[in-house]
Amino acid sequence: MSQSSSTECSTNHQKLDPILGHNTYGQGGEKVLVLHDWMGDSSNYEQIIPYLDPVTYTYVFADIRGYGKSRHLVGEYSVDEVSADVIRLADKLNWQRFHVIGHSMTGMVVQRLAVDDWLSGKARLKSVVAITPVSADGYPADEATKQFLWDLIHQRDLSEVGFQLLTGQRLLPAWGRNKTNRHFQTSEAEAVKSYYRMWLETDFSDEVRRAQVKTPMLIIGGRQDLPGFKEDHLRKTFGAWYPNTTFAFITDAGHYPMQETPVYLATVIQDFIATQH
Repeated sequence: MSQSSSTECSTNHQKLDPILGHNTYGQGGEKVLVLHDWMGDSSNYEQIIPYLDPVTYTYVFADIRGYGKSRHLVGEYSVDEVSADVIRLADKLNWQRFHVIGHSMTGMVVQRLAVDDWLSGKARLKSVVAITPVSADGYPADEATKQFLWDLIHQRDLSEVGFQLLTGQRLLPAWGRNKTNRHFQTSEAEAVKSYYRMWLETDFSDEVRRAQVKTPMLIIGGRQDLPGFKEDHLRKTFGAWYPNTTFAFITDAGHYPMQETPVYLATVIQDFIATQH
C-alpha cells in the first residue's frame, strides 16, 4: 500500500496518549491525513493509492483505536477521543497545517476537528473532505435500522447483507464476503460496538451551527448509498451548517467509492485539495 509504514505507541501510556498506527504514501509538502469508516480500516484506500500524487502530497492513512495497526489500542471510542488522537498524530508528524479526510463515521470526526480548529483560531486545517459522511447530529436511523446495525456487529451473514445494502445491492456476493472477511480480520468487536454508539448517538450539531466554520469542505456522496448518506440529507445538514461547502455525488458508487470507483474518487479529492493550498 505504501512507500513507508509505521506503527507507534507509547508502551507506558498506551491508554492515555497513543500514536495511531498509520501508513504513509508520498513525500510532498502538502500533508493529508486520512481516516476510515466503521466497518473497515485504512486498507480500504489501497485501490486509490496508484492515482495519488506522491510528489506534491504526503498522505498518512491512520487506523483509529480498535482497527488495523491500532487494533491493540483501547479507549472510550468517542468522537472527542478520535479527534484528540488525530491531532496527536499530526503533532508527532510535525505537521503544522494539513488537510483531513474522513469516511462515514469519521466524517463526523472531521467535523469535530473542524469546529475545534476554527474556534481555537489555530487554522491548522487547510481543508476537510468528508466521504459518505455521518452528519454532526448522528445517522438518522429508525429503531429497526439501529437494531439491524447492532445485530450485524461481527456477525458474518448480517455483515455481508450490510455491505450489499450500502452499495445499492448491485455487486456480486463476493463483495460482501470479501469486505466482511477483511473487517473481521482488522477490528475488535468491542471497539465496533462502542463506535456504533458514537455515530448513532453523538450530536454536536448545535455547536456546529453556532460556530459557522468557514474551513473549505468537500462532501462526497454516493448515489447508490443508504438514504441517510444521500444528497437530500447531506445538503440539509452539511449544506446548511457549513458556509464554505462543495458537494460531489458519484453516480456509480454507494458507500465505498474508494473501492467502487477509485480512480474517480482520487480525482475528485485531489482536484479539490489542489485548490486549497
